[in-house]
Amino acid sequence: MNNIEVDARQVTSMFADLTGRQQRQVYRSALRKGAGILATETKRQLRQTLGRAASSRNWWNGRTLVSGVKSNADRNGTEAKVHIMGDFRLKFFEMGTRVRRTTGNNSASVRGRNPIRRQRVAANRGNINAAHFFRTAKTNKEREIFDNMDNLISQSIQRIANRNRL
Repeated sequence: MNNIEVDARQVTSMFADLTGRQQRQVYRSALRKGAGILATETKRQLRQTLGRAASSRNWWNGRTLVSGVKSNADRNGTEAKVHIMGDFRLKFFEMGTRVRRTTGNNSASVRGRNPIRRQRVAANRGNINAAHFFRTAKTNKEREIFDNMDNLISQSIQRIANRNRL
């Protein structure tokens, strides 16, 4: 962008000049950027774990598994949240499942004088091994996000201060 050096005193004075609403905007945009870093890493880990299946569209609403990674920042600028519950299937890949089987059933019907009995055999639906893609992304990027937070806040202060200088 531009090559202007800004020291900490300048940033704090610029922050003090902003209104309360603009100060909340600064924190919120910095948190949103930090959450975006974690969401991007989570999507990358998901693609690495599942391969092309993460980007293929499902048949009932056309969304991909990757689109289930959601992030948002609190309106007051106090916290940001990244979660994988935008698509319920992601929790199965994150935590895994036990072996799943159907129970099978007996059905009976009467045709004339003699009853007909059928027995449906139980079916094995398999299991999903835990991939822990979200946990891996969190451990990989947590330190980087906290280290960059001051930088993200100062960038947000400069951007909002420049926008309001007009």
